[in-house]
Amino acid sequence: MRCLPMINKHKKFLTAAVFCAIASTGFVLTASAEETMTHDLDEVVVEADKDALPGSYVKTKGSIGILGEKSVLDVPFSNMNITQKTIETFGGPNQPLQSILANNPAVRIQGTTLHNDFSIRGIKGNGTSSYLNGIPGLMTQFAAPTFMIGDIQFISGPNSGITGIPSTYETTAAGGIVNFVSKKATEAPLTRYRQTFSGKGSFGEYLDVSRRFGKDKEWGVRINTELLNGNTAIDSNDMEAQGIFANIDHRDKKSNTNLLVGYRHLNIEGGARWFSLKAAAIGKEITKVPSAPEASKNYGFDGLAKESEGYIIALNHEQKMNADWKWFLNAGMNSNKLQRNIIGASSNFVIINDKGDVSNNLMSTQTVTKNYYAQLGINGNIKTGAVNHDVTLALDKAWHSIEGAKNMYNNGSMGSVSGNIYSGLQGNNVWYPSIETGLSSKDQYWGISLADTVKYKKAQLLLGVHKHNASVDSYNKITGRVTQTVGSDALCPTYGFVYQPDEHTSLYASHSENFDKGTIVASKYANAGEVLNPAKTKQNEIGFKYANAGFLTSLGIFNIKQANNIEVYKGSTYLQQDGEQEYQGIELSVNGKLADKWNFMGGLMYLDATQNKTQNGTNDGKTVNGAAKWNAVAVLEYNPDEKFSIVGRAMYTGKADIYNEQLQTPSYMTYDLGVNYKTAFNKTPVTLTAMCYNLTDKNYWTAYGNNLILSSPRTLMLSATFDI
Repeated sequence: MRCLPMINKHKKFLTAAVFCAIASTGFVLTASAEETMTHDLDEVVVEADKDALPGSYVKTKGSIGILGEKSVLDVPFSNMNITQKTIETFGGPNQPLQSILANNPAVRIQGTTLHNDFSIRGIKGNGTSSYLNGIPGLMTQFAAPTFMIGDIQFISGPNSGITGIPSTYETTAAGGIVNFVSKKATEAPLTRYRQTFSGKGSFGEYLDVSRRFGKDKEWGVRINTELLNGNTAIDSNDMEAQGIFANIDHRDKKSNTNLLVGYRHLNIEGGARWFSLKAAAIGKEITKVPSAPEASKNYGFDGLAKESEGYIIALNHEQKMNADWKWFLNAGMNSNKLQRNIIGASSNFVIINDKGDVSNNLMSTQTVTKNYYAQLGINGNIKTGAVNHDVTLALDKAWHSIEGAKNMYNNGSMGSVSGNIYSGLQGNNVWYPSIETGLSSKDQYWGISLADTVKYKKAQLLLGVHKHNASVDSYNKITGRVTQTVGSDALCPTYGFVYQPDEHTSLYASHSENFDKGTIVASKYANAGEVLNPAKTKQNEIGFKYANAGFLTSLGIFNIKQANNIEVYKGSTYLQQDGEQEYQGIELSVNGKLADKWNFMGGLMYLDATQNKTQNGTNDGKTVNGAAKWNAVAVLEYNPDEKFSIVGRAMYTGKADIYNEQLQTPSYMTYDLGVNYKTAFNKTPVTLTAMCYNLTDKNYWTAYGNNLILSSPRTLMLSATFDI
């Protein structure tokens, strides 16, 4: 493999920054390849995570919001913690984020390399509903970076009671919580270089440097960089990324501090995968979902692109006051600019008949978002006889602003797109206007959370509550004046019970909730200007977990009810919060060691998602659009010896009804297969990897609500990782 030439302006900046950082850590890269090949290197120490199950795909501990780090057996919800190995195995440079998240059976892939969309227990989410080091609002909807991520932690179901303010932009974590945890400095020095090749010509370079300093190694620095450029497995789809993140931590007997700072620029030319069906044509020109076309086809044309850049800062601090009490601070900010966004109107292409013909206008827009968050809390232990109370009180506040396009072109004034999904699309009378942005909205959120985990012998009782207030100011993007101010508030309780008859087993039951901000009724309704209450999502769950001999399994039975706004006719048309969707099902996960040399990760979810309260009862009892009944994933790894391993993954998604059961997308199953071989080049440890995603090159649609997302094609990734 060859190293990429660092030719653009971002690469020049990153190269200088990386080498400055390397120099500051006290080690020097050799000046020539010849010197590197002949230099005697120190022994590389590899440390295993003590909390990881055999195979190192899943961990038995993870952070549970304001409750802190807990064992899976102590949590009264379905939760899963995946490791860096899982991220690197299934997160190829050209793979969407969902390729990683889908290792949790509660998560369904519903995104592309352009977007971070997914669903948890059938409820939509994306990057904006995720957390980074426990802080909301720092990830974006557009292709979140994972090269600096060490773990990903999941809590299935809504749970504002243990997380505080759920989100500051777009989608809240109503279906579940996804928390990305940055890589921290390792005990042993680490200098790791990874070269990748994937798709039709996509080269990636990744540098991972870790050092600890001080008398007791109390200071840690870990730097991760990314350089990616070239064509993916999709025809004429070019993906380019440059990023650098630095994680600095400090620890002593009384405190722990972690600071993450980073920058990333991403540009994707072509590669559009989103489609919809013309609603007025269903039952007429459209009588079925057209069969999925070749996944390798590019549905872009010259100029169709998405480009963004952004900065992230995340700070976590914990300070002990005495043996039983401590205070903590979590704070962060994100500034992200979507510089180009040229796509079909409503972000998709419209299919108008059974033949797969496409016709709709194009859209060009930009957005600038800024998020700020701060949380201050106190945690302590109180003992009353044989009962122990673990009490946490936290206050948090978030600020969010968004600038939208003053002159967004989406009515055909910048052109249209036409063609056929099987033969290709073309742009008509396309021109690319200059876009200006203006302040669209400012949101502020305040919250207070109180939680108490009461422990008595083999039982634990969790009692928690979160009080939320929100204020939303809407602006005229042209004049900059406030057009409307809306306030809302909500109270979300959380309670759960865990009983552990022995050290390996836990039985649990819980209730949890989540809320969205209040909705301003639009001018087209008779109750225009009215503020509807925050839409609540409520969940009840019971289940059990078992962990023994390197094996962890959990089974949860859940019922989720989500309030929705629907149109109600009472002489005139009103928008009211009278709708409801219900999600009930079973989630099973199995992870760990199956037998000597065999490791497993996976599970399945059965989901019955129905619309209970709809406009005039028209769709009562019908399936929620895009919610498949079955979802399953199975990962099997074989390690014949310490040097060699083979890993395979199968993922199944069942049929999904769309357009209120008028149409249905077929079920599908995909396979991934990879091999790893550990060797050494002149005493330098090297891991060689070959991974093939979508091994059989399956073409399929994934339903996302009423939208159709075309699959990614078969993609081969080769990589070499050097521990220098």
